[in-house]
Amino acid sequence: AGLNNVIDIAAGWTLSLALKADGTVVAWGPDSPVGQTSVPAGLTGVVAIAAGGGHGLALKADGTVVAWSGNNQYGQASVPAGLANVVAIAAGGPLSLALKADGTVVAWGFDHAGQHTVPAGLFNVVAVAAGGDPNGDGLHSLALKADGTVVAWGYNNSGQTSVPSGLSEVIA
Repeated sequence: AGLNNVIDIAAGWTLSLALKADGTVVAWGPDSPVGQTSVPAGLTGVVAIAAGGGHGLALKADGTVVAWSGNNQYGQASVPAGLANVVAIAAGGPLSLALKADGTVVAWGFDHAGQHTVPAGLFNVVAVAAGGDPNGDGLHSLALKADGTVVAWGYNNSGQTSVPSGLSEVIA
């Protein structure tokens, strides 16, 4: 049989996602934590996906975000009320990020070392990324600004939020 008409893929700690051309999402993995592969019923109109440490995110065409998890211990699958106008998403460990059309970032989930505390004055963002394991170790966030600079925040146990001096002209 196989999986057909896939236009995007995402991989998390123990979760794999595929976005199909018809705007539906397929999830697979060991389903531990229980429920991580259970895509919410009726989820359609999806234009982007992200997978974290046991949770999935889906960005819908209307700019809203849907999240699910087998273990929502840190709130990583609890989308903030009123979140709208989202153009991109990212997930890493128990952390979720949303980039809004106005170039601002919203973060939620694990916050042991400020991972979901977006730096004050962060604007003109064009892309976001998140990394770390399901327990929050090494969990950090990255934002690419329109001027080609990178901003990083969160856990810095291995220098992952220490952006190299002089890094500029970044495009992705």
